Amino acid sequence: MIIHRIIRQTAALVMAVVVLFGSMTTVAGAEAKGSARNVILLIPDGMGIGYMTAARIFKGEELSFERYVKGLMKTYSADTNITDSAAAGTAMATGYKTNNGMISVTPEGKEPDSILDAARGKGKATGLVATSRITHATPAVFTSHDPSRGNEVALAREYIGNVDVILGGGRDMFLLEKDGGKQPERDLVAEAKAGGYDYITNRKEISQVKSNKVLGLFAMSDLKYEIDRDKENVPSLAEMTRLAVDVLSKKDNGFFLMVEGSQIDWAGHANDPVALIHDMLAFEKAVDVALEFAKKDKNTLVVVVGDHETGGINIGNTPGGYKENIAVLKKATGSANAIRDALKDKAAAIPLHGAKPLNGSYYVPVRELIAGLEGEVMYNEQASTVEVAVQGVKFTMNLAKETIVYGGHTVDGAYFVEDGTAFVDVRTIADFIGLEVGIGTVKDKPEETKAYFVDGRKTVEPIIGFELTDADLQAFTSVNWESDSALANEAGTVLSAHALISWGTRHHTGEEVPLYAYGKGANEFVGLIDNTDLPRILSYLMDVELFKNGEQFMQRLEDRRNN
Repeated sequence: MIIHRIIRQTAALVMAVVVLFGSMTTVAGAEAKGSARNVILLIPDGMGIGYMTAARIFKGEELSFERYVKGLMKTYSADTNITDSAAAGTAMATGYKTNNGMISVTPEGKEPDSILDAARGKGKATGLVATSRITHATPAVFTSHDPSRGNEVALAREYIGNVDVILGGGRDMFLLEKDGGKQPERDLVAEAKAGGYDYITNRKEISQVKSNKVLGLFAMSDLKYEIDRDKENVPSLAEMTRLAVDVLSKKDNGFFLMVEGSQIDWAGHANDPVALIHDMLAFEKAVDVALEFAKKDKNTLVVVVGDHETGGINIGNTPGGYKENIAVLKKATGSANAIRDALKDKAAAIPLHGAKPLNGSYYVPVRELIAGLEGEVMYNEQASTVEVAVQGVKFTMNLAKETIVYGGHTVDGAYFVEDGTAFVDVRTIADFIGLEVGIGTVKDKPEETKAYFVDGRKTVEPIIGFELTDADLQAFTSVNWESDSALANEAGTVLSAHALISWGTRHHTGEEVPLYAYGKGANEFVGLIDNTDLPRILSYLMDVELFKNGEQFMQRLEDRRNN
């Protein structure tokens, strides 16, 4: 009898243990289902391994989250091996591949829920933070659906009421047209206020937030690069992340938060190493906010992974050989965009209404050009010469010989006379007065052509913190100054050359991206995963049931790692 009683007691104990541990997880070796009450997903848009290397060299030590590297994530979309942010974000948010350009809509037209939707459905608080317009592709995939990422006016209408904390740029997408916005009928800001959201537009207003729902729109369009940010009025990514965590963590059921370092990708497109590194370091501070919370909370998972790589950055270039010179960027006070803006702001823009393009140069009526530069022209009919004085420089144009005498030298071919009007090469005049000149043209509108005269060294060197070469100055004036992107891109190229950094493209690339994780379930990301696996793992760890057969999926991942 005693033996039988012992056997029955042992069997009951074994059954209790099985029931207890079976309720925690049905996947051998995996983290318990539902173990992550909170998830903070941080997306450094466009970040590949080279971005980490550049930021680490600049900083002089490893970034705070590097120690938590777990594996790699594949990024291809449904229709190409090189994804855009819309398709990549859709996979990361919904678990389904789609074509480039589509926002949480499959190629077949289905509109799957996202991991944020599933979290909201389980009573969790939700948040989206970005340094782009908050309706841009990556944040939009978590709450909106549209066949085209460009329909941001429509995308914005799916935010209010579906996301508790909304922080970033893009105020214009929420305001009525009559108020300077893009919404034709619905005032989404007014709807947010009526729905209990605190509405803020300035960094100083963060301290006034009392509600458990916040709409913070800190610019009419996108925010600027971190190095160019208006630090008094616009919060950093870390400050927005802290606000989001503080508000969302008030809810007992937990929360899901996506934080995007949007401008990292844009710096890659511009091949701008200064903007890239400073936005990477700003992103690191946002990750630090998330890690600090997770370490105290003990029930939070932090995941850091880019949606793709941008630019194909290489630390090193052919002229540099086995060297890099990233330290040359440390004195920079602005991005390539800041360089572009300074060049155009400081330049004297002279309309070239009567200009004649010839052999790649622009020839302008002398009087028109010199008047624009606030100089003087004096015609000597007897000598058949024109005396010119502009910005402290004097030279003589010999109309009979079509030469210019300047500083004891005679220059041929710098101008010609047609129908009694002398046309002079704008670049020759720029050389005489010690300035650079960039030409700005508008497609199919030759009457809007302008010449921009500027002191390149005096304007750019205080921003970049090192001396420009003659080749650098020629590079700045080789592009179309009416194209903001062309001028900024050229500035990025100049910065990269001095840092001995090279780039493969100004678009996205197709390689895998590194994934970092800390906290509950972090080890579920070890190895190589697909971007569609990300929300499936998160769904299991949060137990929000976005997908069926979550246990079987996690078991397959576990088996793949161990076999």
